Amino acid sequence: MTRGAAREAASKAVRRQRGFVYYDVWILAAAVGLLALIVVPAVVRGVRAARQRRADLTEPLRPRFQSRIALLTMRADSAEQQHRFAGAAGLYEQAFAVSGFQPLFLALAAADAAQAGDSNRAFRDLGRAVDEGFLDPGYFTRDSATFVLHRDGRWPALEARLRARRTSLDSTLMAELIALADSDQLARQSLNDVVVRYGRSSPQGDSVFRALDASDAPRYAQIRAIIAARGWPGRRLVGDEAAHDAWLLVQHAPPEFQKQVLPLLLAAVRKDDARAGDGALLEDRVLVAEGKPQLYGTQTRYSDRPGPPALDSIANEPCVDVRRREVGLEPLAIYLQSLGVEYAGPPGVCRRR
Repeated sequence: MTRGAAREAASKAVRRQRGFVYYDVWILAAAVGLLALIVVPAVVRGVRAARQRRADLTEPLRPRFQSRIALLTMRADSAEQQHRFAGAAGLYEQAFAVSGFQPLFLALAAADAAQAGDSNRAFRDLGRAVDEGFLDPGYFTRDSATFVLHRDGRWPALEARLRARRTSLDSTLMAELIALADSDQLARQSLNDVVVRYGRSSPQGDSVFRALDASDAPRYAQIRAIIAARGWPGRRLVGDEAAHDAWLLVQHAPPEFQKQVLPLLLAAVRKDDARAGDGALLEDRVLVAEGKPQLYGTQTRYSDRPGPPALDSIANEPCVDVRRREVGLEPLAIYLQSLGVEYAGPPGVCRRR
């Protein structure tokens, strides 16, 4: 993967995050009433060359739908074009911090740090990206921005870490999860427009959701079988992208299955074997499905009428942005703005209980 392809992958991740959000709202709305948008996340397809043009990254977005990750990525791309590589590296590092800790952004930051002549920063970011599951060998060997690092005495050790991590991967399972997630996203491409324009309970909405339910059934059966046989497929087993894809598939599974596998995902997060943001999103979803207040403000719900979703209740809401920051999620107001939801910010002063 070249740096340009990696930037395209980051762009796809920004679009993909917004792409499956509205169906998520419905899943918890249909099962218990709700949806979750990942900020980055996700969703990010970070280890493969994206199938979208790099121009998609910088195309104008309507102001109310700009997420912080999208803005940071566009600003970094602009800085690169102006040869302000140190600034671009900082912007990608900021994107990492609000993307649920997506390691692709660290790899992009490392390439820019290398071009800025800051090899210490480049090795720090690239090493952490490897440790957190960014394992695409092409990015390390074919990207011209990292060539200057190849002459550094620290490069062989980094390559050895990369080889050791890749050797331990189950490439067959990794490819299976990636293919399932691609199928999941393809099935949701037209969903957002239908829900926003016609409403969830419209004939149009009912039609697309019936088709989606039929499409989801075999994917759910596969992810259920995978977890039953292998446990949670974490970064050490399948790399960061496929581990994130496993989470995505669970997000679209029935609520009872989400509750069943939540402890597995949270255990993986504690071992740095899954993204903290993924754990936060699934934990919120399970709480809301049980009729309890969520912790991170990731869950919203639609009414039967057209229009933006409403935020589900939050436990100790004054501290919501503190909790979001701890798991690598952007401030709640910015996240909700990307959904078209007005939110003035957490009320009162945070006092941790």
